[in-house]
Amino acid sequence: MKKAITALVLTMVILVVFGMEARAQIPKEGTTSFVTSFSGTGKRLIMGQEDFQSVYEVTGANISDTDDDLLHNTSYRCLGALHAVKGEFNNSGFCVATRPDGDQIFWTLKATGKMGVGSKGTSTFVGGTGKLTGIQGGGEYTEFFVRPAAEGTFQGVTRSKGQYKLP
Repeated sequence: MKKAITALVLTMVILVVFGMEARAQIPKEGTTSFVTSFSGTGKRLIMGQEDFQSVYEVTGANISDTDDDLLHNTSYRCLGALHAVKGEFNNSGFCVATRPDGDQIFWTLKATGKMGVGSKGTSTFVGGTGKLTGIQGGGEYTEFFVRPAAEGTFQGVTRSKGQYKLP
């Protein structure tokens, strides 16, 4: 009986350990779909009524449509620049997302939009760490801003979808 209990406990331990490892595996190819909530600060050089140059830093969190999504429950940080002329703008930046396991994904972004309306853009995965080393792919996103929670800050929400491939 003692051997049977030992074997059962050992089997349970193996199932838990290998089961957790199986869940941690990331498919070599897949899609991603997530919502991002962000907040940031920036510096502006005003050049008239609707014209300015801005550099910004943004931090936020990504929540995916499914629990097994590549970017589910990731935190992220972006640095970028936005140039607006007559209320129309171009935005570009570089971002790092950190997964709960500590692995990171790096991507660039480019967007166009209109002040007070929002923007549409594309993202391109340019690398990663750990299980995400060599990641390629990217996607599209839409973004809108909400009334700032505090002076000198900005907040918004982004809806993204894309695809990726790992080596």
